[in-house]
Amino acid sequence: MKKISRVSTIISAIMLLTYIIVLISIWSRIPDTVPTHFNAAGVADSYGSKRNLAFEPVLAAFLLLFLSLMERIPAIWNFPVAVTEENRERLYKIAMIMMGGIKVLVTALLIDVGVSSLVEGYPIWPMYMMLGVMMILIIVSIVQMVRAK
Repeated sequence: MKKISRVSTIISAIMLLTYIIVLISIWSRIPDTVPTHFNAAGVADSYGSKRNLAFEPVLAAFLLLFLSLMERIPAIWNFPVAVTEENRERLYKIAMIMMGGIKVLVTALLIDVGVSSLVEGYPIWPMYMMLGVMMILIIVSIVQMVRAK
């Protein structure tokens, strides 16, 4: 189970560090005003300072740290079934896989939000796809946990 956590943390950290490096390297070429909010169709409907772009990596780093810490104490998680000595390992493994996927997807979502502010005409479908994959991951994990009881 620790391997799942380690791999998902490494993948998320590499994605985040890559985004930060790219953001720093192009900072001087970013216009002072950038889109800060998009409607459901992906059309910018609010603008603000380019300093707002620093929010996504900070939030992603905080969430990555928080989720990584939460992985270490599965006893406080809520499970859809009672955790017993017989099913504890199975449930924890399913939950760790789910948490690993969520870490990677949350990091990717926040990077996607930042990129959408940088690239004019950036499509909205990657965000919807990642949210859909996250929902499927959660639903599949819950079903697996119920069956593993």
